[in-house]
Amino acid sequence: MNNLLGDWHSLMGAVQHWLAGGDPYGAFVMADGSAYEAGWFAYPPPVLLLVWPLAFVPSLLSGILLQLLAVAGFEYWSRYVLGQMSLLWFVLWLPFVQGLLIGQTTLLALVLLLWAATFYQHGRDRLAGLLLACAILKPQVVVLPALCLLAMALYDRRWYMLGTFAFITIVLWSGIAFVAGPQIYAAWFNGLSAYRAALPDRPLLFPPFGVLLGLMALFLWYRYGRGDPFGLALLVNTLIYPMSVIYIAIGVAPVVMRWRPQTPWYPLVLSWLIPLFFFQLPRTAETIAATTQLVVATALFAALLPPLRWRSR
Repeated sequence: MNNLLGDWHSLMGAVQHWLAGGDPYGAFVMADGSAYEAGWFAYPPPVLLLVWPLAFVPSLLSGILLQLLAVAGFEYWSRYVLGQMSLLWFVLWLPFVQGLLIGQTTLLALVLLLWAATFYQHGRDRLAGLLLACAILKPQVVVLPALCLLAMALYDRRWYMLGTFAFITIVLWSGIAFVAGPQIYAAWFNGLSAYRAALPDRPLLFPPFGVLLGLMALFLWYRYGRGDPFGLALLVNTLIYPMSVIYIAIGVAPVVMRWRPQTPWYPLVLSWLIPLFFFQLPRTAETIAATTQLVVATALFAALLPPLRWRSR
């Protein structure tokens, strides 16, 4: 239970350290004695401006509420856009479960991005620009699809969307400099240097199973997604991200759901069995990479394999 919502707990610890006058991007010790090295908190500075009120709420409570909000936003998007439930994904597919249990904000950023795209499609440009400006604060999750949306808006001359995005971005990024001083950006760059040093440097498309993932993704796009540049950008963004932990793969799920709404569920169950097999092997960079890649592959298999058909007597 000590790791339940652990990522969110440490995020709140960095914010509390900042409110107490410390450097959130440096090393800090929380009230419960948990110590974190420099670079553990690597979010862009505007995140501090958005989440500081939550620092006065118990992190377990705020973390649970945040995850419930993200799940509800994803489920409502699935019902509104696709006309289907998504809750089974949160039970059957390991990346969703892992991200929720450790308190990751990846799903929230993904939800903001998906709703920005939905509002853009329905002509609600100001809301689209607002949500996109917030989603981009987790750039590793959304940068390519966000750029795709901005390029589409520029091509379509959707000035309200572009203007709102620019205005909110300027307010957030200049607002934190006004509150914390411009030195907060120097601290962020130093924190990013420490953060990058701890990250794996191989994307999902690298060996041992990267070629398999790439071919599956290419076939999926060719068969179902050739008219969806936004979905393609989200898929590519996910597959080129460096391998670290399994939850990074959740960006694949909405792409699969968009391109093949009637997704069979049985391949998703394999995402739980694959780690059980690899945990019996020596823990090396290769086995960690293989585990993550094959778990991601289960979602692509779900889009490509036929549904099970039961014969009734």
